Formats: sequence, C-alpha cells, structure tokens
Amino acid sequence: MNGIVITWVQLLYISLVLILFYVAELLLFMRKASAHKGVSPDSFEADALRKEIAQLRFEMDALKLRLVATQAEWSQPAELVLESSQESPYSHAIRLAKLGADSNSVAHQCGISRGEADLIVALYRSSTQR
Repeated sequence: MNGIVITWVQLLYISLVLILFYVAELLLFMRKASAHKGVSPDSFEADALRKEIAQLRFEMDALKLRLVATQAEWSQPAELVLESSQESPYSHAIRLAKLGADSNSVAHQCGISRGEADLIVALYRSSTQR
C-alpha cells in the first residue's frame, strides 16, 4: 500500500496556514462588527447638542416666568401697591414667590434674609407649578 506520507515539517506548515487563516477571519469579523455598532463621533455630538438644547429650553422657560412676574409687578394697580405696603414682609414674599420671582429679588424687596426667601420661594413656587 502506497499511502500519503506527511512529515512533521509539512504538518507544521499546514497547521500554521490554518491558524493564520483563522486569525485573518477573526480580524475581518471584528472589523465588520465594530462598523455595525453605529457608534460614531456624530452620535456623541448629536447627544451633546440635544442636552444643550434641553438646557437652553429650561433656561428660556425660567426667563419667561421671571418676565411674567416682572410684568405683573409693573402692571399692579395702585390699590395693590398700597395693600402690599400694609402687608407683612412674609405675605409679600409669598405673593412674589407665587408670581414667580426669584429668591434674590424676594429677599431684596421684602427685607428678609436670603435663607428665608429661598425657603418661601421653594415652598410656594412648587405649589403653584403642580
């Protein structure tokens, strides 16, 4: 019987070729998988822009509230101005907080501390926004 005789050197070359082929295939599949993930610099930039737009919208809404509060203060009739001079600083602060004024202006207009103004604004602004 004449059979095929493979020496150990030939067997080593065949196994080396098979290993190289396997590694090349593995690298090709990894490259295709990373291309299909959809992770690109554009998607990160788009997410950052979405967050920035949301932050700007939030700030615009806060500015609109302050504008409405300021307009309401300027358009008060004389009777309300007289009433506000007779009311306590805390009820005046509550009224301003309900109109949407910030704590700095509440503290300044009512003559109360910043901490008291923060508390009043936090309590009464949240109750009117619900």
